[in-house]
Amino acid sequence: MIIDCHIHLLPRQVKVDRTEFVIKDKAFGSLFSSAKAKVVSPEEIINYLDGSGIDKAIVFGFPWADYEIASKNNDEIWDFYERYPDRIVPFATFSVLQPELAYKESSRTLSGGFAGLGELAMYRNGWGAADFQALRPCLDLAQHHGVPVMIHVNEPVGHDYPGKVFVDIKALFETISDFQDIDFILAHFGGGFFIYSLMPEIGPKMKRVYVDTAAAPFLYDNRIFSLAVQSLGEDKVLLGTDFPLLGISRYERMLDQANIQGELRAKILGGNVQTILNRRHLQKINDAI
Repeated sequence: MIIDCHIHLLPRQVKVDRTEFVIKDKAFGSLFSSAKAKVVSPEEIINYLDGSGIDKAIVFGFPWADYEIASKNNDEIWDFYERYPDRIVPFATFSVLQPELAYKESSRTLSGGFAGLGELAMYRNGWGAADFQALRPCLDLAQHHGVPVMIHVNEPVGHDYPGKVFVDIKALFETISDFQDIDFILAHFGGGFFIYSLMPEIGPKMKRVYVDTAAAPFLYDNRIFSLAVQSLGEDKVLLGTDFPLLGISRYERMLDQANIQGELRAKILGGNVQTILNRRHLQKINDAI
């Protein structure tokens, strides 16, 4: 089974005309002001999955600063899931700029059946210690519901690009350390965060830390796959394309170049994220008993 764990679906109105949203949300504008920044419909996502041989996908929106827009985006994600329950896994996202509203949306969506939180991002000013602190009540909810949490983490060096932000690595690790029962998915290979798992005082705290491959063809050469596997383990790397930014073929090419085949390739392409989703399913069964 192939599962893409990183696909974006924005509100329908954004696809019709993004002008108002670009003006209203500066973070969104920094990423989507150019017409080259693709926005797709639910039907286009399904066509992509079908045409790429992908069985299932985790789909989420954008961390809008406006609560009403974020809530509407999550509602459209849920509608998409209800239309394709065997193909779509719904994650809920929001901004932590207003912690009370972030908690409200976390509670609403997780109680309503969403399978996880993410991709959580702070595209304007980055992830500071105060932002991770503000996220903690939402993480309490995620831990209670037994769902994974995906966080946007990018590399601190190299070329600049829209969406590249500062991340307080110390605060990120402290957050992970304090929520050991959550499966954390760090997007974009976690900005290289996985290398710290080699430190004896850090590694034991990262047993439930995963990284996805989103945007890797723009950031790394093919050795990144082997390095992440060697650092975190073969069960910790998840295919994420960041569609519509990229499609699966670019990642398959990198896997070919890295000579990753057989069981390890199958795990990266879907087996590992399925394990995470199965864990949530088992908790739901146990909670119902």
